Amino acid sequence: MIKVGKEIQGQKLENESTTEFSVKQVYFDQELRQATFVEIEKKEVANKKDAIPDHHAGEMLHSIQASGGQFTPDNYPVTDDDRKEQEANGLMIVSYEQLNWQQDGLRLGENVEEVQTSVLVDQCSYRSLIKAEVLTEDGEELGRVKEIVLHPDGRIEGFELSEGFLSDFLSSEQPFLKVDETVKCQHDKIIVPKDYHHSLRKA
Repeated sequence: MIKVGKEIQGQKLENESTTEFSVKQVYFDQELRQATFVEIEKKEVANKKDAIPDHHAGEMLHSIQASGGQFTPDNYPVTDDDRKEQEANGLMIVSYEQLNWQQDGLRLGENVEEVQTSVLVDQCSYRSLIKAEVLTEDGEELGRVKEIVLHPDGRIEGFELSEGFLSDFLSSEQPFLKVDETVKCQHDKIIVPKDYHHSLRKA
């Protein structure tokens, strides 16, 4: 079992390149069956600017220095190295299937295929689900989502629920809500059948 907030969200991804990848957000389908996409922050760590920009074009350097000027954000010469670094930094969206669980941690697949951000329009984010109210169809509140628990293949096993700060503080065991086809996400709330109490257990 994988706890999304503890083991995926914000985690750095092992990889063989000079680019550093970390998970910014995890997304799920609206039926709450599966982790679908992952938003990844990428940062190139190889081409960092030196304090003295000696790797820049000699003519530009000489011109600015000859005029008594200083390097500022406005006149700092831009090279191909800088352009490549800018292109390497930023965000990308990949399918959850491109993450691999290995002994040394969470890894990003070798041949990464990015997808357009438009795929996220009908998805539920980890951010929107955490602290979401869990209600029965007749309006009874069962708690709030504290953690999302996945099978390694991305299937949602269930939610750990919070019963309030005092209860969380005093008890090491939290109610666990098993997810099945009757559990829905509606307007940032989790809706379950009115007789769903039997599916709650301590985790």
